[in-house]
Amino acid sequence: MLTMAMIQLFWAVILIGTTTSNAFKNPQPSSRSFALNLKPTFAPDFYDKYDHENDFRIPNRIGFTMDKWNGKEDPADVLDSIVEAGITFLSCSDDSDKDLLGSAISKQEYEVLVACSYNARFKFSGGEGSIVNAMEESLRKLTSISEAKLLQARASRFSLISLNSIADGLLECIDEGFCEHAGVIDMAPGKLRSMVRKMEQRDESLLSNQFEFNLVNRKNEKWIRKCKDLGVIPLIRNPLGKDLLASARWTSDDPLYQGKRSFSNKKLEKYEPLHSMQFGILEKVQKRVGVGADRGPDLKDYRARRYEGKKKKSGKVTPAQIAINYVIAKGGVPLVDIYDEETADELIGCVGWKLEKDEVDLLDQASELSKM
Repeated sequence: MLTMAMIQLFWAVILIGTTTSNAFKNPQPSSRSFALNLKPTFAPDFYDKYDHENDFRIPNRIGFTMDKWNGKEDPADVLDSIVEAGITFLSCSDDSDKDLLGSAISKQEYEVLVACSYNARFKFSGGEGSIVNAMEESLRKLTSISEAKLLQARASRFSLISLNSIADGLLECIDEGFCEHAGVIDMAPGKLRSMVRKMEQRDESLLSNQFEFNLVNRKNEKWIRKCKDLGVIPLIRNPLGKDLLASARWTSDDPLYQGKRSFSNKKLEKYEPLHSMQFGILEKVQKRVGVGADRGPDLKDYRARRYEGKKKKSGKVTPAQIAINYVIAKGGVPLVDIYDEETADELIGCVGWKLEKDEVDLLDQASELSKM
């Protein structure tokens, strides 16, 4: 007589055999991979006590893109250095080489917060379905992640896709498990308020709004304030300005950078007040935060560990880092373009220090002078 235990064992063997057999006979390919069990980076977040716009945290209030990567090193090694430094927010656009990024992300030991985007600027149909399809395609190419932290949708007056359709599409992507949060790109304050309301009506919040702001183009400063009023994170594209003008790599005194001339003498002379101010402030910052300087307790160990004894990472503050930290000081989260190893090292050097209020005021004044 069969006991209950023997019967249970019999059915267990049958079920296991059936499942295994079917799995081998009919493998089910998936366009989405499993979620990686990655751990957070050990690096400190120097903005952990910051008054954030909402519950989402972007470590050190800084992110980056690798859309224009042309470096010689393995991008996975460069990405590893950036993430290890506590900069974990990676924004991907339509121009991103997602195969390259997916391969680099798959080699990471620490978690990378990936944001994808959908460009509806010149699309005239498709509605929410086109957003879902585009997101699924992005994840398929990234391969190493099954879910992005953020999906950002861009629309404009040239698109016939309504705000309601964008809201529905973003919500469907969240429901399908393609992303955790929803954001928008280049949405003016009036439309942004309406979009926040539409998402709230769907029991979801709008996480972010991405737009341009920098030392040579400050016209969207009020957008930053409006984002904060609405509980939306302002993600800042082109924090170094068009053609990197705010980086002060080209100046009226030194119009060549790496043997290249990118601006006329007339334009560089126009921005001489701003560039001079950046160099003046970096000397003050260098004394305050540079290796060997009198630093705060949090910064002391961190910068010493990252820079001392290293040839490539000297720890010297650059005018580009002044421009990037200016954006942070104004309340934005800069998305810094990483082209090669040098710009990656410069990004890492932005972490662990802040501009003081009087320095931000001086940069505002110099920027205003350069517009005249």
